[in-house]
This record gives sequence, C-alpha cells and structure tokens, in this order.
Amino acid sequence: MSDDLYYDEDTETAMEKIKRLFYEHKVVSAGVGLTIAAFIGASYGVRTGRREFAQHMFRARVGFQFFTLTALLGGGMFYDKKRKEDRLMLEQNKVALLDQEKNA
Repeated sequence: MSDDLYYDEDTETAMEKIKRLFYEHKVVSAGVGLTIAAFIGASYGVRTGRREFAQHMFRARVGFQFFTLTALLGGGMFYDKKRKEDRLMLEQNKVALLDQEKNA
C-alpha cells in the first residue's frame, strides 16, 4: 500500500472503505465493472429477444468473473509476498540497530 493513501480503520465508514479498495485495486475494480456490464447486456438481450446476443453476454460474464477472481488471487499472493519481504527487511533493520547499540 502506498504512503499517500493513509486511512484510519477506526473512523473509516463502509462506503469509504469500498471506495478506497476500488482505487487501490484497479484490476479487480475493472473486472467487477466488466462483469456488471456483461450482466446488464445479457438482461437487455433477454428482454429484447436477442437470444444470441444474450448468450454471448452470459459467456462474457463468466469470463469476466474468472478474470476478477484471478486478479483477486494474484493480488493477494503479490501483497502477501510484499508484506513478508517488508517484515524481513524490518527485522534485519532492527537487528542491525541493536548491533550498532552494542558496539557503541
């Protein structure tokens, strides 16, 4: 998470959290938007009797849902790895600082 996106979990409302997460995870947000658009397109196709169009939109919806799920899992794995690297670096800095204090 970048430093310019500061938030306070105690005072953050549910809508603010949703907005923040949509801005932080742009690929997932795009997948959700495409899924919703495909669903709306499919419902339009069903209402207007355009069966082939509706079928294409239903298939696109499934594809966009897969894309969104993949983005969620990939982002989770990426941020987990990044968090572990940050923790390791923090531990190394603490050890180095303690060594400096002992030698001083």
